[in-house]
Amino acid sequence: MSEWKPVTDAVTELLGSVSTATVASQLLARGLRDQFVAGVGPVAPGRRMVGAAWTARTIPSREDLDGLWPGSRPVPGLSLFDVIESTPAGAVLVIDGRGENRTATGGDILVERLRVRGARGLVTDAGIRDGAAVSAVALPCYSAGTTANVSRAFLRIIEQDVPVGCGSVAVFPGDVLVGDDDGVIVIPRAMADEVARDAAEQEQLEEFIGEKVRAGAPLHGVYPPSAEVRAEYRAARR
Repeated sequence: MSEWKPVTDAVTELLGSVSTATVASQLLARGLRDQFVAGVGPVAPGRRMVGAAWTARTIPSREDLDGLWPGSRPVPGLSLFDVIESTPAGAVLVIDGRGENRTATGGDILVERLRVRGARGLVTDAGIRDGAAVSAVALPCYSAGTTANVSRAFLRIIEQDVPVGCGSVAVFPGDVLVGDDDGVIVIPRAMADEVARDAAEQEQLEEFIGEKVRAGAPLHGVYPPSAEVRAEYRAARR
């Protein structure tokens, strides 16, 4: 596994200005058709997120290990607290919650700690607790819903900083995540610079196309743009 590093400021600025839909189009052009994290939405709409993945993997909990018997205590091991205290500044914490929306993998205090540590966001395909309080924390969070159930009743953190699956998407440490009101999309780290550049260019072109459609232009030949429309766009840019 290569050493984790944050997303550069230049890439962060470009990706922070484009939609996940635009990023999906750019990834499809490169042969990646399904990088959008399924079943996960924003806890507080209206926020944008760009950051490099820091990952945590879970397995199903077990009564004799996770303190689920009355009077018993969990067997020591990696905890969600440990993962949060390891998450680097600039990272998006991605938790493989096995799609368990019956249980939470975080609440307002844990999310606040992530924010204080300089994290860029939280993504989990399980649920979160304290939805209203989490919404008030100035950190983008994406989950499969809200629940009052605690994580150890269903899940046990087993590893961090390893490849995981979240919402049916493979996420490797350092991959770049972009979040908006639609959800979260994952960009392989090696593609991030060119995807960011081309996505920003695509949005400028589509704004030009949108202006033509609003002015009454038909879709055929305009969207997708013909060679003539592209030439008109380039001239307008000049």
